Amino acid sequence: MSDLRGPEGRDAGTDSARGRSRAGLSVGLTAIGIVVVAFWFVRNGVAQELPVWVWGGGAVALAAWAVREYGPPRVVVPSAVLMVAAGSLAVVHTDGLLLVPVIIGLVVLGAAPTLPGWAAVLAALAAVVVVAGIATVVGTSVALVLGVALGLALGVVIGISRRQFRTAEEQTRVLEEQARQADRDQQRARLLADRARVARDVHDVLAHSLGGLVLQLDAVEALLEVGRVDDARRRATDARALAADGLAEARRAVRALRDDLPDADADVDVDADTDTETAVAQGDPSSDESSAPESARASRPAGDGIAALVDAHRSFGGTAVVQGDLDLPDVDEPTRAVVMAGVREALSNARRHAPGRPVSLSVIRDGDAVDVVVANPVAADGHGLLGMRERFEELGTDATVEAERSDGEFVVAMHVPVAQVADRPGVDGTTGRTS
Repeated sequence: MSDLRGPEGRDAGTDSARGRSRAGLSVGLTAIGIVVVAFWFVRNGVAQELPVWVWGGGAVALAAWAVREYGPPRVVVPSAVLMVAAGSLAVVHTDGLLLVPVIIGLVVLGAAPTLPGWAAVLAALAAVVVVAGIATVVGTSVALVLGVALGLALGVVIGISRRQFRTAEEQTRVLEEQARQADRDQQRARLLADRARVARDVHDVLAHSLGGLVLQLDAVEALLEVGRVDDARRRATDARALAADGLAEARRAVRALRDDLPDADADVDVDADTDTETAVAQGDPSSDESSAPESARASRPAGDGIAALVDAHRSFGGTAVVQGDLDLPDVDEPTRAVVMAGVREALSNARRHAPGRPVSLSVIRDGDAVDVVVANPVAADGHGLLGMRERFEELGTDATVEAERSDGEFVVAMHVPVAQVADRPGVDGTTGRTS
């Protein structure tokens, strides 16, 4: 049967299987150790006719060893204490055989996270005292006592090393979890940034296209009231083209969230859909995707700079007084795009909140920066200005934007640095103009 798990699932399953294998091996070896020690304890005890209290101490130590290995987790530490205490009583009379459960008990106490680090050391010292006392009474050699002391010290060192290893493992696990959480936070931040970007783009489309569409339809209504049918028809044609343009821009904003189509193909499809929808909106079902009537493009400004936005504003019935070079020749492309969005939003706000009132647009070169200022008589704020500020922040440069009421006008002032003119051929580094 096929393995339906991914690489991570297979790795996790393999690690789990290895963990179970290691656990089974440990249990098996422990069982063998208990049986071997118990066998020699009984055999030697019978041969040496050990005292009853030695038999009792050895039996308790071996039983605690078995309970520690196969009992519930809550009895691990008490079992280890019994292994050390009871085993110490039988070490001397068994010639060091019962030292094994004592050492294992010290390892458990040293590695136990619920006990302080000195607990194993204290238990080892107590065991040495017991062993030395019994050895003195029965007249055992000092070498046995020294060997027992070294064995107990080894148990303490192993236990503390296991504690440190487990602590390092826990710290590693915590760091990995923090890294995964940081990655999730970054993904969420990117998602929120993408949503904010799309929200700005969709807002720009609605504010520019639908706002202009409302003005066009108002003009159509006014022209029909005075009997100017031909002029009204032309305005309606422009409104249809504007609606088709807005639909195309909305589709581009939505396609920015999709990864199933290349950018170039997406642009071609959107443009073709736009032309077709424009032609159909004009009542020409026979038109194809490559040829839309020229009248459908009446409201589409020529070019794609600030001048085009001003032309569109005027075609919607607005008035604009322009000063300066609208081409922004000394501004790089990313900054120019942000300035374009800011100007478009400012003009849309002017049409909504100050219809028929003149708008002033100034482009002023100030040393190594350019100031673009749009002013209209009515103050207003909203999501568009918030998106404008976000765009300028995303540039990561000294570019700034301010929107506030000043002397009865609502002023949008954009301050952007100029591009490095020394890197552009055909540009005079002193004046910043083409030579």
